[in-house]
Amino acid sequence: MKIYSIKEIAKILKCSERQVFRYLASGQLQGSKQGKWRFTDQDVRDFLKRGRDESKK
Repeated sequence: MKIYSIKEIAKILKCSERQVFRYLASGQLQGSKQGKWRFTDQDVRDFLKRGRDESKK
């Protein structure tokens, strides 16, 4: 299982690191904080799926 950092997630999502923190604060993106924020493939898939679901409304 691949583990991603904030910087890697920002690159994957094509957004700023600050926006990643906003997603975390709003609860849209889940991750775990082990000293630093870390994200799994599943965290990214869940975030992207929720985004698609929200855009259908």
